[in-house]
Amino acid sequence: MNSKKVVFLITVFILLILFTHSIYAPMTIENFNAVNLQNINQIKENIKDKKFSFAVVGNIENSISIFDKRILPVLKSNSADFIISTGNNVRDGNEGKYRVFYRTLQKMNIPFVTGVGQKEIGDEGFKNFYKYFGPFYFSFAAADSYFIFLDTTGHTPDNWQQSWLEDELKTAVSFENIFVIMNKAPFKVETESLLDDKEKFIEPDSKREFYQSLFSEYNVDAVFSSNADVFSRKNINGVSYIITGGAGGELILENDSSFYHYIEVEVDQAGVDIEVKKLENNPGIIAKIAVNIWVAVQSFIYTNYINIIIAALIIFMVGYIIYREMTREIDYYRNFSYSEEVDEDRKLKIAMFTNNYFPVIGGVPISIERLSRSLRNLGHEVKIFAPQYPDYDREKENIIRCSLLYYYKQDGMDIPITNIFSRKIENEFYKNDFDIVHCHHPFWLGSKGMSLGHKYNVPVVFTYHTRLEKYAHYIPGFLFLRRLFANRFAHLMIRHFSNRANAVFAPTDSTQEYLRAIGVKRFIKVIPTGVDFDNYSIDEGSISKLRSKLADEEILLITVARLSKEKNLYFLLDGIKYVKKNSDLNFKLIVLGDGPERDNLQDYIKENNLENNVELLGSIDFEEISRYYLASDLFVFASTSETQGMVLLEAMAGKTPVVAVRSSGTDDVIKNGYNGYKTEEDVKSWAEKVIKLMKDDELLAKTSENALKMAQKYSIMNMGKEAEKVYKKLLK
Repeated sequence: MNSKKVVFLITVFILLILFTHSIYAPMTIENFNAVNLQNINQIKENIKDKKFSFAVVGNIENSISIFDKRILPVLKSNSADFIISTGNNVRDGNEGKYRVFYRTLQKMNIPFVTGVGQKEIGDEGFKNFYKYFGPFYFSFAAADSYFIFLDTTGHTPDNWQQSWLEDELKTAVSFENIFVIMNKAPFKVETESLLDDKEKFIEPDSKREFYQSLFSEYNVDAVFSSNADVFSRKNINGVSYIITGGAGGELILENDSSFYHYIEVEVDQAGVDIEVKKLENNPGIIAKIAVNIWVAVQSFIYTNYINIIIAALIIFMVGYIIYREMTREIDYYRNFSYSEEVDEDRKLKIAMFTNNYFPVIGGVPISIERLSRSLRNLGHEVKIFAPQYPDYDREKENIIRCSLLYYYKQDGMDIPITNIFSRKIENEFYKNDFDIVHCHHPFWLGSKGMSLGHKYNVPVVFTYHTRLEKYAHYIPGFLFLRRLFANRFAHLMIRHFSNRANAVFAPTDSTQEYLRAIGVKRFIKVIPTGVDFDNYSIDEGSISKLRSKLADEEILLITVARLSKEKNLYFLLDGIKYVKKNSDLNFKLIVLGDGPERDNLQDYIKENNLENNVELLGSIDFEEISRYYLASDLFVFASTSETQGMVLLEAMAGKTPVVAVRSSGTDDVIKNGYNGYKTEEDVKSWAEKVIKLMKDDELLAKTSENALKMAQKYSIMNMGKEAEKVYKKLLK
């Protein structure tokens, strides 16, 4: 692996870590909920007499340089009993900004209570404020003082809050001091801010007059607000109004009202003393602009550093991919680098790698078993690396079972996760000194086989068994993953794996065309899975007995499939419904197989009144299925997820013609009018062909004989001989 690829993979790994961190980080914040309630309780416990002091701040806006490093240390040294914020503690309502402010809270060691500001509610931030701090408007009493916090963001209906405020003020008059905290001020002042042209004050005039009149009526001592990046103090009808917007933020102009500051409030028996505390050693206008730009940049970086790193790494990855594509030499001609000379007498040692095998019944395990059996009949030694299965002990000596990391079932499907990191796999591989590696899946154990083949310089063959894109419904739908897998990733995986192999087996001409279309350049050999005719040597009496049990005078249709979405069984049932509605034929369909959709299919059958025409028989022993084929008149099939449609050949071997939906798995083995019919995925077209065969006894008999002839071309021995030729050509 070259150094550039190593750097690329390290970048991908770091990205995964950062993405994981960005998802996990919010879960790591402890005790960051209902902060206001926690601190109010602490204030009530700490403040027992009438003498105490508190600080009022506004517009912190995640300012590390100003609030965290300059204002907060002063408040700690002055021993303020608690801190009140008029809001705008964060730059915006993003979750990350709240997490950064949580770090500020951890540094305080002083009770902190905040009102809600305009900055907190942006970007759906009102949800975060409610979650982390609590309600938007509230009140509390400490010693002989009453504190009322109002919501001026518009998230609380005015008439509701104003009625609540009047009730609160009626309660507050029995206290010595009344303080009101609101983000927007109920009076206007001139500002010279160049950055923020949003409304900074209560609007309209009538609402400002309402608040001023009410506060004067109930003798409020002081009203604290911020939102504007200024300091302003006015006395209106006996009430002190203070705008304190200087605890951080982006102050641009240096003048008498624009400076960093906080408010210090002393409360004792003599009354309330309010004093502005201006930060010393503030720079001049030019330096001021530079400092505030730096504050904004620093705050942005501090609150977004994870996203910045992720963006930089993504840009690097995109640049690397573009560079690689621009500089890579591509040969669009097929690779013919295999030997024409074959040692006919050489006996080979072949290692096969598969992600699933018996006792699981499926197309891939059956294909592997038949290929390995035919190769052994030719004198070759075949070992199959396959997963362990719990409680399965019917083992053969040519199977090397690999230990599991995990095993589970999803929708009735066995999913063993093999421990591909186990040393046992490589030890067994090394001990056997194999001549050929044959991988049956393009991932996991298949990838392990590929890497061992490359490591020990053993030629690798890959069989393309499965249309992975048809199984996309098993992928989580998160962030378009399912669609991405179906439309792109499945095909890229097949192409990449195939081009790493020395040769590729395709079960049909159609799948060979597909592999070429997606960019596979390796030598491709079409080798269909063979039919095991030994299973069809069954006496007529046994077949007749089964036929009588399944159907009496009816025409007997059969299909064999796993009962899952990718098998297109609802289409098949719709076709059967059409046949019933548009013909007077007496017929019955038996469905062999089981799976996660069984209950849903049974409900669908009932809803469409097909109980007398369709019967789900469940799983049938694999070796017994041939009897059902021989007892049936017609095989019907709707799946488009097959690469070969081996089940079609199995049915034909039982002299059962086929009606199927045209796809890569059916196109090569069905000839219209000869051994059945293949149609487009249209219920009417498909069902009409079923009706045609059932109505025409002569055509049904003719296609039945031809179905057997077609199946006889696909013997197990031919399968082994064709594979043997390719294996030997790869050995130089």
